[in-house]
Amino acid sequence: MKIKLALTAILAGMMFFTACENAQKTGADVAIKAAQTGYAAVADQATQYVPEQAKDVQTSIQSAKDAYDKGDYAAAFEASKALPGKIKDLAAAASAKKDELTAKWNDLSSSMPGLVSAVQTKVDALTKSHKLPAGAADSLASVKQTWTDASAAFTSGQIPEALAKASDAKAKLTELQTKLGIKPAA
Repeated sequence: MKIKLALTAILAGMMFFTACENAQKTGADVAIKAAQTGYAAVADQATQYVPEQAKDVQTSIQSAKDAYDKGDYAAAFEASKALPGKIKDLAAAASAKKDELTAKWNDLSSSMPGLVSAVQTKVDALTKSHKLPAGAADSLASVKQTWTDASAAFTSGQIPEALAKASDAKAKLTELQTKLGIKPAA
């Protein structure tokens, strides 16, 4: 009788352990898949605007997945608990960065046409008087092309690239203004 009771207790313990392990396995699997789905929804924007933070989230998901693949379901489940919060923070950071860069773009795009026009007027006047500094016309053409490329990048949704090109165009334009004797706007 004692042996039966001892065997029953051992069997019950093994069943409880198996049930707990299966619950952790299922919970970890669901949590990891949910994190992967959530990350996939924000991955493009996150890698474009906050690549380091996106990489951190990818690493966290991979760590949970690696623990799961090794059979350490408790560690995988524990690691996956923080993933929804990280993904939510990632989405918010990417959105904030996009808004920041868009605001900078809007500032540049509102000032650049007037600046280009002022420089073009000065180039035209100096061309008529045959006193245009060497390379000024080419520099202006380069600025215009860079600005066109920046606008195209912005239109296609590549805001960081557009902002970099627009900043480059503005720097070249400021340099050209100095070369032409135009006082750059503050």
